[in-house]
Amino acid sequence: MSEWAETELGLACDRVTGRLNSNAAVPNGKYPFFTCSPETLAIDDFAFDTEALLLAGNNANGVFALKYYKGKFNAYQRTYVITPKDRTEFNIQFLYYQLNLRLNYFKEISQGTATKFLTAGILDDLPILYPKIDEQKTIVEILSSLDEKIELNRNQNRALEAIAQTLFKRWFVEFEFPDENGQPYKSSGGVMQPSELGESPVGWEVGTIGDFVAHKKESFTPGSQPETSFYHYSIPNFDDGQEPKLELGKSILSNKYSVMSGSILVSKLNPRFPRIWPVIDVPGELSVCSTEFQVLVPNENAYGFVFNLLKSLYVSSEMVIRASGTSGSHQRINPDDLLSIEVVHPDQDLIKRFHCSVIEGARKAQFNLDQISVLARLRDTLIPKLMSGELRVA
Repeated sequence: MSEWAETELGLACDRVTGRLNSNAAVPNGKYPFFTCSPETLAIDDFAFDTEALLLAGNNANGVFALKYYKGKFNAYQRTYVITPKDRTEFNIQFLYYQLNLRLNYFKEISQGTATKFLTAGILDDLPILYPKIDEQKTIVEILSSLDEKIELNRNQNRALEAIAQTLFKRWFVEFEFPDENGQPYKSSGGVMQPSELGESPVGWEVGTIGDFVAHKKESFTPGSQPETSFYHYSIPNFDDGQEPKLELGKSILSNKYSVMSGSILVSKLNPRFPRIWPVIDVPGELSVCSTEFQVLVPNENAYGFVFNLLKSLYVSSEMVIRASGTSGSHQRINPDDLLSIEVVHPDQDLIKRFHCSVIEGARKAQFNLDQISVLARLRDTLIPKLMSGELRVA
């Protein structure tokens, strides 16, 4: 530790902000567009071509998104673009992990009431501990290898979800599911009929999402559970792109719902960005979630169908229409309103066939989530030790 030096972020780094409004984003743009949202948007032009840290300058809850990126990108006018003054003295990814460790501190000292924001002074005065550049690089190699494995699993899950959604659209939107001869139903002359929701295959009826699920609300009240270890599905974890967090040796301190195997968690908040979490197998003896989630348990052999139905563009749009409250994160969808959304009902055999086609991919995604949770806990344990010099690697 004696070899480590201390400086301030403002002395170590240059800091600018983007120039654009957040509504400058476009679907499927060519370049990343960094705003104060945890989600990275897209845009068709770039203002930066560098290796930088992107730090949100404001957030309603004081949860400031921090990202590392190398290449061409653009940024919102409240997003800080941070680069080292001397790259022979500071490794930018080492600085990323230093700032990542301070995000809770930023939340505590941020200014504002309705919206929390980070001032330039807060950033410039932030103390930074750092070893020589070679040790910084070694620390980064250790932590980034864990992050790369986590991102690899996340990318695989995105691919698995995209495959399932494509198949869902093919079968239940375009109606090209395999007929009794293995041919695409509609284009092979399958008989169609009118309905309140538009044309659908003959024999299909109109019902609601509630016909396919049970709504479970088994509650844990504060103090009802002795100190134990439990998996906690929370809205902030979801928003930050994280997985359920293992709470070690703690008590349940606020109202929670029990999460059981074979359930699907649907956030009640901000349905403009629907947040839907599969829980095919609970990772531990006790799993709980925030009461801001709805816990839905699909009917037998309907899990794959229900999950992809909830992720569909149609249901997402209907959730937005039914949401109440002010704009942004304060909008919410009432459970009864979600369950009452009308959908066409395929026959049970087709639902089961679809479920069997996608469930193994869903189980693989669940396994990946569990692995991500293990890797993330290891990384989060190492970061404070490596960033303080308590654990030396060179």
